[in-house]
Amino acid sequence: MAEPEVGNYKVFLELQRRSDIGTGAKVNRIALNALSVAITTSKTVPNVPVPMAGAVTGESVNLAFDMGLASKNISVSGILLEQEIKKQKTDSDAATATFTPFELAQLIHSYVDSSSFQDDQNINKLIILIPSKVGNDFTARNTERDIPFTFKNRVYDNSFTAFTDNPVEAFEEGNSITDRTFEGITGFVRSFSTTFAGEQPNSVEFTLEFEEAKVIADNFFD
Repeated sequence: MAEPEVGNYKVFLELQRRSDIGTGAKVNRIALNALSVAITTSKTVPNVPVPMAGAVTGESVNLAFDMGLASKNISVSGILLEQEIKKQKTDSDAATATFTPFELAQLIHSYVDSSSFQDDQNINKLIILIPSKVGNDFTARNTERDIPFTFKNRVYDNSFTAFTDNPVEAFEEGNSITDRTFEGITGFVRSFSTTFAGEQPNSVEFTLEFEEAKVIADNFFD
């Protein structure tokens, strides 16, 4: 079930400033009208051939070392539409403005061109809402609800893991996108492409590539 403030949007870009201030679904966030989302998890497993195994047994043998290494990439494509953007820096410094699709494209391009030193420009989280029927304990929810896509596991599956959240916030019933610290995919925008087409004067096509990571983002100048 979608929250009223979200409307039909399911994908959001979040600015680094949101970690300091901002409540509601859209403050210090940009909603994306996504038409497709592609998620890729690529596992890195060193696979080492065992010398002389084939000579002795007639069959070659490899030893794989699964050390929990993986890269996670998300590709989002869709169209940008006119949108109201809400920004907030402090309790007394907030601004709201309606951007045309072309202004929104320019804004996101300029944000991608920034660094982690610029809290009001740096995009460090991608939120993708998906429908969920199963809770943290692997039992059915009373009602279906939207939760953020995450690479974390439910509490039920977290045996033999350390330093994991308990409970895992993404799967909790009270988890709301209006919360300041709503769960999402942290990382950085690898690329952002837009197309201005004459036959589409009221929208702009876009493609965004996002990579999951723990970004070193402390601005020691601020």
